[in-house]
Amino acid sequence: MGRTPLDAPARQQEVFSAVLHVLAEVGYARFNMDLVASRARASKASLYQRWPSKARLITDALKANLPELSQPDEGAFADDVRVIMRAWSEPMPFDTAGIFLGLLEGSRQDADLACLREEHIDRAYTEHLRVAIHRAKARGELPERLDTDVLITALISTFVLRSDEQGVIDSIVDGLLRPLIGTFRTK
Repeated sequence: MGRTPLDAPARQQEVFSAVLHVLAEVGYARFNMDLVASRARASKASLYQRWPSKARLITDALKANLPELSQPDEGAFADDVRVIMRAWSEPMPFDTAGIFLGLLEGSRQDADLACLREEHIDRAYTEHLRVAIHRAKARGELPERLDTDVLITALISTFVLRSDEQGVIDSIVDGLLRPLIGTFRTK
């Protein structure tokens, strides 16, 4: 009896799970196909046939595990952010902070990973925030001069680096965003 091919959905998810666990555990520099092959019970050659580089394998694994999210429109920026972050925090069997740090490390070392991450992963996470910020500016909740990219980076970084803390979403929304929004509206 032969092995299930890597392009079978269940088998591919096993490989992707192994990829994300290995990335979170060892980071990008020490990540290699041998570690993934061992964890996924696959041959290194079959991994390289399907994914010619570790950057492409990691990107595909991340794309396959992106949270499903529709664009919220709760009528207030802070409420939209809360809905978006709750979707991000759906239970994942992966160390989100470890993956995030591995991606940052790898993006500094590998231009291919940086490009793939920006094109496929960053956009998936930032697009909903970008729309919410645009609407908040139109409603007068946020000033037009506010740098959208800096706010998005701050929100994502804070969420990822504190994602293992209880109540992190409420802390970000109620402890950071609402006071800032109140400050913006009074000026």
